[in-house]
Amino acid sequence: MKKLLFVIIFLCSAMLAGCRSAAPVVHAADVPAPGHAVYTDGLIADIRPEGWLLEILERQRDGLTGHPEAMAYPYDSCLWAGDLKRDSESRGADWWRYEQTAYYLDGLTRLAYLLEDGDLLAVWNENLDYVLGHPLPYRKGSPEELVPVDARRPMTPEAEARLERMMKIRSADRPEGRLGPDAESMAWPFAVFFRAAKACYEATGDERIPAALEKHYLSYTVEELGMGRGPVNVEGILWTYALTGNGKLLELAEAVWADGGGDLTQEDCLDDSVLDIHGVTMNEMMKIPMILYAYTGKLDYLEAALKADEKMEGPNMLVDGVNSSTEHLAGNDPLASHETCDVTDYGWTMGYYLMTTGDAEWADRIEKSVFNAGMGSITKDFKAMQYFSCPNQFIATGTSNHNEFKRGLTWMAYRPIHETECCIGNVHRFLPNYVSRMWLKDSGGSPVAALYGPSSVVYDLGGGVTVKIDEETDYPFGEKIDFRFTFYKDGRVIKAPVNMDFTYRVPGWCREKAAGFVTESREWRSGDVFSVEFPMEIEIVDNPVAGASIVRGPLVYSYAIPADCVEDTAVYENLAGKVSGNPDFKSWNMTPAGKWNYALQADALDGIWYEPTGASGFPFDPAGVPGKIRVPVVGVEGWELEEGRYTPALPDEVKVEDGGVSWIELVPYGSTTLRLTVFPLAV
Repeated sequence: MKKLLFVIIFLCSAMLAGCRSAAPVVHAADVPAPGHAVYTDGLIADIRPEGWLLEILERQRDGLTGHPEAMAYPYDSCLWAGDLKRDSESRGADWWRYEQTAYYLDGLTRLAYLLEDGDLLAVWNENLDYVLGHPLPYRKGSPEELVPVDARRPMTPEAEARLERMMKIRSADRPEGRLGPDAESMAWPFAVFFRAAKACYEATGDERIPAALEKHYLSYTVEELGMGRGPVNVEGILWTYALTGNGKLLELAEAVWADGGGDLTQEDCLDDSVLDIHGVTMNEMMKIPMILYAYTGKLDYLEAALKADEKMEGPNMLVDGVNSSTEHLAGNDPLASHETCDVTDYGWTMGYYLMTTGDAEWADRIEKSVFNAGMGSITKDFKAMQYFSCPNQFIATGTSNHNEFKRGLTWMAYRPIHETECCIGNVHRFLPNYVSRMWLKDSGGSPVAALYGPSSVVYDLGGGVTVKIDEETDYPFGEKIDFRFTFYKDGRVIKAPVNMDFTYRVPGWCREKAAGFVTESREWRSGDVFSVEFPMEIEIVDNPVAGASIVRGPLVYSYAIPADCVEDTAVYENLAGKVSGNPDFKSWNMTPAGKWNYALQADALDGIWYEPTGASGFPFDPAGVPGKIRVPVVGVEGWELEEGRYTPALPDEVKVEDGGVSWIELVPYGSTTLRLTVFPLAV
């Protein structure tokens, strides 16, 4: 009898222990929300990717992110955890290598928290500890000339003003506490490094971070932060202000933007001029007035942010969801391309537009950019990527770059190393950024399902109650999403009802429902499942310049051009001698191995349809796509590769080949490498 009683007690204890151990732990540190923002982020350590999202993040870890040696310099270095030496005095400014490695560290850090990966986290912690442990000392300003007067050539007024500003910066004393290397123009690279520190604090509550950032930002003058991309530091300044309450930081943030010395200004945003600016710079800086509005409520900031987006988007948005940029804004011709940097930076900025305004449109844009442009710029094993990527790319080799900038060089090939290293650093950020902002908080801390995909999240509802929400879906390939709720208190599942607001998004492309965020305010119980369904219709989208594309829900569909893929072992002069340090990470020459010169048959488009494939596995792998769209096409006579190595423009006139109408299958853009996305039309 005693033995039986012992067994019963043991089993009950085990069950209770199991229940306790299953209770989720909330990690998110409390960061005061901007007073004029509708939603906030900060849940990165409480979000867990599942399904295809988990698989692509694991591929990222096992691919480029976990193998910096494959990307060569500057990633095969100490990064920010020591003295990162220049590889060449003639290549790149002194801050350049720190910008690139800061991109990498931000992506690595977010990936580490999302996957709970100790090896990646150790890399970040080493870098953080070094940066926080080596603040720069006080330095007396030095008013010496940057350029001897007698050596100056005639200068433009702009160059004179810049030199005067630089001399003023040099003349100012630098208080102690500045973080990062003692190098010129480090304000911009640190604006990137800050984002990794932000993620770290939100995951761990490490109090060293806001204390060090407060001293760091207050060591700068307005003139220093107001130059070039320096105003991007407003993001970190205001985040630090929220944690410290130091009003000098708020004053600094507004003064930096008002200074007008940056590459984008309040005036640039609000006037009617056509924007001619580096695309990444535009994507980085247009969020500044939106963030300022979130903290101040001043409507002129909001107006500037919205006008900047309007001026940039209309003339430059590509069908895959990202603006053109090669390297400047480049229009929306079917041959216009974008840097992979733009995928990351556009999505990050749209996140601030989303959180500040509460408008679901910005979430739609983020999804489109990630699922299409982002996934289309990488090989699906995450071992190679493009610097320039295009909706229409019929060839991708070491000599196929069809853009005017760096024409004929390696910039459109799928490679682990590139001439300019920023995109190979920034590519690590777009997926972790997406997952870390899938779930937001409203003003009361309640759950907001903002971006969709298989995942789970934990929220602290107060009073010792937490809720775990499992999002079960194959979105963006499927239309249905199930949200499963489990409530806990004191480590145990509770069955009593809990009053909670739950907010979800109806996408703008869903024609059967009113787009926007919808809040369900009611009692919930553990085990409740809340289901939503967003029917996806096939749309034919005209390109503003020429041609048309096929879209279904958040996914763009492309014809995946059959490709011969051969390892590219050539040594290119423009790569400055860099080679991959890992033979498993290859550079590729991809050339068309089948017909691609198709036009959509306009008078038969009413017959197009979507057909599930029944395939299982990773949905962005070519063999795993869950569905295809069949479209009527005709062959186009005389439409060939330009000079045998460049993707050609759409033909001015479609000359139909013999053979009549045939039907081809389109697949999700993100599953392709070589692709035809913007089709000419045969009428």
